[in-house]
Amino acid sequence: MTANKTEITADPNVPSIAITREFDAAPERVFRAHTDPGLFAQWIGPRSMTTRIVRWDARTGGEWAFANDRGGAEVAAFYGSFHEVRENERIVRTFTFEGDPDAVALETLEFEPTGDGRTRLRALSLVRDFSTRDGILASDMETGVGEGFEKLDELLGDGPAGRHAREAVPLTALVESAAPEDWSRRSPVADWAAVDVVRHLVEWPRDFLKGAGIELEALDVDADPAAAWRRHVADIQAILEAPGGRVLSNPNTGDRPVDEAIDEFYTPDIWMHSWDLAKALGRDVDLGEERCRAALANMVPIEPMLRASGQFGTAAFPVGEDATAQDRMVAFIGRDPYWKPAS
Repeated sequence: MTANKTEITADPNVPSIAITREFDAAPERVFRAHTDPGLFAQWIGPRSMTTRIVRWDARTGGEWAFANDRGGAEVAAFYGSFHEVRENERIVRTFTFEGDPDAVALETLEFEPTGDGRTRLRALSLVRDFSTRDGILASDMETGVGEGFEKLDELLGDGPAGRHAREAVPLTALVESAAPEDWSRRSPVADWAAVDVVRHLVEWPRDFLKGAGIELEALDVDADPAAAWRRHVADIQAILEAPGGRVLSNPNTGDRPVDEAIDEFYTPDIWMHSWDLAKALGRDVDLGEERCRAALANMVPIEPMLRASGQFGTAAFPVGEDATAQDRMVAFIGRDPYWKPAS
């Protein structure tokens, strides 16, 4: 659990609630977690619920809406508009609970640099009267806000839960961007369509986790790839946030704490296969030159073992000496970095 504390105060003279919280990350990262819908959905609210974005346009004059689900059923929904979005500095928005549409709150969020690479978030919510304010405070708001910020700490952090949450964001965006007809498009992987990229990322880790005694429900990727992927991400994230000391035993990897095993063997796979899905969908993809260079440096010394696994092709795809680090890394794992979908 984080050492950062959440302070919630109620002004005795004004119907408002003030929240102050520090985060071990720069303002631009904390700000992005409040404006990127894929990131926002992963941390907002208590751990007992998941968040589903309905609409999101994080710009001055834009609108937003999200719903909270528990056990697959909607339990609450909220909506509002962005009055002002000042990058990395300030957000002013309205906030409305669908169950009480007359009780509109005006919220101001300010992202202050602390001078040591961290951020102090100050949030002020102004409501119509003291009765409304006191009702919000009595609704176990402290738990929802506190657990949400703990999840945000994990998302911003460098542990297994944070890394998985971050890696899932770009691939989730790709999955959500696909139209139904896109799933049958060819991918750069021989004999794989776009849907097979998602199927691979869903099925093998769920089987892998049986080594820790974790039996996850089988998901029907063909019926709804996006729904299957969202559920899978939530399932893996839940294990990483509460590993419970479980150990994963596998003849190829040995005995490892389950969160470490996921972090080492599965989470990087999301990153690599985002290239496959992006290419299949005809999207541009940037895996990051420094990260590709580092990944390649780690793989080259164990190339015989990787080739023997059958997961990385029999040889690297030939590229020129002037190829980018991304192209060289993709070529090393047996992909044609210049592959394009058939027109």
